[in-house]
Amino acid sequence: MKSNALLLKMSCLAVAVCAAQASFADQPWSQDRQWLLGDWDGQRQQLEKEGYKFTASIMSQSATNLDGGYDDNNTFKNAAQLSLGANFDLEKIAGWKNTSASLLITKRDGNALTLDRIKDPRSSALGNSQEIYGRGKIWRLSQAWVKKGFVDNTVQFKIGRMGMSEDFNGSQCEFQNLLLCGGQLGKSIGSIWYNLPVGLWGANVKYQFAPEWTLGVGVYEVNPDNVKTDGNSDGFNLDMDHVKGATIPVELAWRPKLAVFNGLSGEYKVGALYSTAEANDIATVGKVHDGKHSFWLNAQQQLSQKGDDPKRGLYVSFNAVVNDKATTAVNSTQQLALWYKGPFDGRPNDSIGFGIANYLVNDRYKDRQIEINQSRGYDQYDALAADYVPVQRDELNVELNYTYQWSPAVMLRPNLQYIHQPAGVKEVDDAWVAGLSMRVNF
Repeated sequence: MKSNALLLKMSCLAVAVCAAQASFADQPWSQDRQWLLGDWDGQRQQLEKEGYKFTASIMSQSATNLDGGYDDNNTFKNAAQLSLGANFDLEKIAGWKNTSASLLITKRDGNALTLDRIKDPRSSALGNSQEIYGRGKIWRLSQAWVKKGFVDNTVQFKIGRMGMSEDFNGSQCEFQNLLLCGGQLGKSIGSIWYNLPVGLWGANVKYQFAPEWTLGVGVYEVNPDNVKTDGNSDGFNLDMDHVKGATIPVELAWRPKLAVFNGLSGEYKVGALYSTAEANDIATVGKVHDGKHSFWLNAQQQLSQKGDDPKRGLYVSFNAVVNDKATTAVNSTQQLALWYKGPFDGRPNDSIGFGIANYLVNDRYKDRQIEINQSRGYDQYDALAADYVPVQRDELNVELNYTYQWSPAVMLRPNLQYIHQPAGVKEVDDAWVAGLSMRVNF
């Protein structure tokens, strides 16, 4: 396929750049290079000053199984995403005060090690050793929105096509493992909560009612067409013919600016959502609920500062989600991550990260799986029977990584992952995975 060839060529180009040892300011492999393809003889910076910012990047994530998992035959899998975007400062371009717009087109491709080797293929996936994988290998219009500020920009209104974690349940991503990257809702209630690269129709408003406090509320469509991945799926389909309801998130954010943690930056958020779309009961066949709900907590705090550089130092984040027990297979998630930016004076933009994440499967869902197996004559795990349903409990993911920021244009992140009870199935051996993430900004 042409798209596969394109991603492969771009990945090879990035590897060649990273292998270069010389460093000249006017060369693509320079360590102060902002973009791999340069600033277009100064035109790129000039366009940004005028309100036009264009982006092009590729993220590649490779993984290989070292030991354990459902199938311990070693293999190598790579997944990638191409992103092409444009941001417009409409105040500079058209004189519309406090107004901006964004367009983003994405294309995902490749394969997932977790699906091929780590989990029992009869189980639904919980985690993934490559967070960039998923939501189909298709081109998508991921963003097409406009945002307008009112009342000295303390009120911001946004409308268009977007991912939900752009504005709610968002979190830092310093890892390759899916359960440690970004907000958690899309990983546990993906039928109603869509993150990038999926774009959906929605609108939200955020009100900064005090210097440190912001309250946000949004309304987003629940439309299964947005996440179809079969041959008939269309990532540019903008109609709302099959909308099933709306997801309504509410979030309160606190960004302390006083001398909390010695004046270091932090952000704390609590939120809840309600979906009006009908939801099947997780344990009782034929039982349907009028909607579903979830609650979440996001916290991120800088704990220390290295020298005079405000960006260097130790950071911590904690994320937790509690889902509706009546309708959701994953009852709760917990994630704790630490990363240190600028660990070495000679590498101020590098970082070291360590994270741990747990996904706890709903007891009602687990009991239903046991009942199904008993009705089929199984009272213990059967590794070969096609109609056996592996009983899922909880899955624990751990990652240790080093982020090598060659330049603003090129990033490499080798990592080591440990997965306890892949897909929550205790009979599957714990797995060790080696990974490598690479991002290139063109």
